Amino acid sequence: MSEPGIRRLCESGEIKLARPSLPQAAEEQGQRVIHVDDFGPGEKITVRVLNDQGSNWHPTPGDSLRAYLNDTPSENVLSLDDRNVFDAFWDGKFDPATIPDGSYTATYRKTSQVGDIVAALPATVVIAGSSASEYRSPLFPDAQNGVLPYAKIAAKNGAPIRTQYALCKDDQVTFHWQGFDESGNAVAGAAYRTDPPHTVQVADLVNGYVADTIPMAGIRPLGDLGSGVAYYEVRRQGVTHASLRTEVVISWSDLTALQLTCTQGAANASSQLPNLIPCNYGVVFGEPGLAVTISASLGGVILEAEGSDPTTYRTRLDWRGVAAFSVSSNDQTLISLAAYAGGQPGDAPTVDATFSPYLDGSAAGICAYAYTTRVPSDGNTACSIYFQVSPEFVDREVEVAILDDHAQATIVGADTNSPRTYTTMLYADGSGCVGIVDTCEEEINVALRVVGESTSLRFPHPVRFSVFPPTPGDR
Repeated sequence: MSEPGIRRLCESGEIKLARPSLPQAAEEQGQRVIHVDDFGPGEKITVRVLNDQGSNWHPTPGDSLRAYLNDTPSENVLSLDDRNVFDAFWDGKFDPATIPDGSYTATYRKTSQVGDIVAALPATVVIAGSSASEYRSPLFPDAQNGVLPYAKIAAKNGAPIRTQYALCKDDQVTFHWQGFDESGNAVAGAAYRTDPPHTVQVADLVNGYVADTIPMAGIRPLGDLGSGVAYYEVRRQGVTHASLRTEVVISWSDLTALQLTCTQGAANASSQLPNLIPCNYGVVFGEPGLAVTISASLGGVILEAEGSDPTTYRTRLDWRGVAAFSVSSNDQTLISLAAYAGGQPGDAPTVDATFSPYLDGSAAGICAYAYTTRVPSDGNTACSIYFQVSPEFVDREVEVAILDDHAQATIVGADTNSPRTYTTMLYADGSGCVGIVDTCEEEINVALRVVGESTSLRFPHPVRFSVFPPTPGDR
């Protein structure tokens, strides 16, 4: 047969070489599987060409061999010469970092000196445990060597994130984030997901990526040396593809100043209600581990203070860079608070805490009540509600309700299935207290009701939850 005749047979597939060998594959449930996560350092995926294939195999010096996994060629081309043409086998090599998990057709091609190409029969293999993906891990443009500094996060009220894959119009992209504390424990509430998914538009194609921002609420609770893991999903033509993951470490080490806040509106302490000590709650934020001193003006009592001076509290910021405290007052309507730390630049931050007499809610059977507002939305600091029912209701309970259906705030102690409603028992004098926490900036409306009564008491003003520490533009 002439040379052109051989070339036509090769291209039409009438001549096929034997299937390649897969020396790293193990038989698992009827499939050949290569676990690349078991590889040693520098080990490559191997597709082996055996030099024992019958009448179709005529290796000669000058031939070249190249292996393939689907359409991905091996990183090496095997050139046959007088020294290796009689070897028992030849290995095509693939960097496992470039081969994502999945099922592959392993094959090879032999090319002669005159350009004849003969393909081998396919062998199916599954790659498992790979770190590779067509959808590369997301990029955090503000990260420096895998570390997100506080100043960058605060300046943008979160951490920008981008895709790294070949976009197609109408792809739907969803970013996912989960935060962990310094010990590697998942932090409740420090999770994020793009909702609804972002649909790729022409502007995204021009940019070459889809962008989102992991919100500050999903980062701040992690504290110094916490971490976050992010990936994105791409839904294309009804099929969802997940990217590789990116991990970043959170660092508060660039903090250079303290910040201070305190709730407002607690009632003055009263000898008529000995079971209640109404408090405003303060929070200091700064570099984790920093020793700080919190002081209150005359007439203020910091409940955490030790020793003979109730106006001074010495503590140390925790791993989140936070110290919390509570302050009460018997007779003052305004208490000034300040936070100090040695070596910190600038003036010590100060804030006022306001107090007032109990409000009258007797029309609803509640003879006295008070509540705090301007509460940090950190999921820990509470809006504190204090109340006492009329004498005839001391054997009852009181229901506390958040009236806004879409509020993110929850009542401390409430059932997770109904977090905006809670019924509490009372002390013997008919008094009680309840806390409400939140993780987002919002205003909520609250009502109290003596169980068994039809009339409820709605607070005259909503409770405000605020971001703390504020983003730079809010200061």
